Amino acid sequence: MATITLRSAKGSPLTNNEVDANFTNLNTAKYEANDNISVGTIAGSTLTLTGNATFQGTTTLSASAAVSAAGTTQGAATALTASYNIVTSATAASAEGVKLPDTATGLETFILNDTTATIKIYPSTGESIDSGSANASVSLAAGHSLKLVGVSSTKWNRLSPVIIYNSSGTRVN
Repeated sequence: MATITLRSAKGSPLTNNEVDANFTNLNTAKYEANDNISVGTIAGSTLTLTGNATFQGTTTLSASAAVSAAGTTQGAATALTASYNIVTSATAASAEGVKLPDTATGLETFILNDTTATIKIYPSTGESIDSGSANASVSLAAGHSLKLVGVSSTKWNRLSPVIIYNSSGTRVN
């Protein structure tokens, strides 16, 4: 940010040197095409970009690396709060589950079941997954992942998983 001497702040007319210093400071601080910019931290619940965005380096979305599935109903399931969710605890005998956040068109969430139990994935109250009924869960087997995208304000759709095989032909995910 340029340092500018103001006549109103100084309380008297500016000298020629002060006027020249103002122009020099403005010239030094100006943005020019192809300059890299840094705007600091963007805070808030919504950021809307119009046009194309290019990111270099790494980007990190919110992640919960140790989610515990709970409950056997939509109301008792663990609420997911991050974009990437790794479920690390679930009891097979009780078919525990997790609950998606409220959906919105274009919202994405990812769930990895890193347990030995099949878990239930519930939509938020009044919402659905794929062509299922409102509030109906879908199952996610142990060691599998699921990516969902919001297609409306009340519906999630599962995206087809990418299946990875090792060189021996054994599925690894």
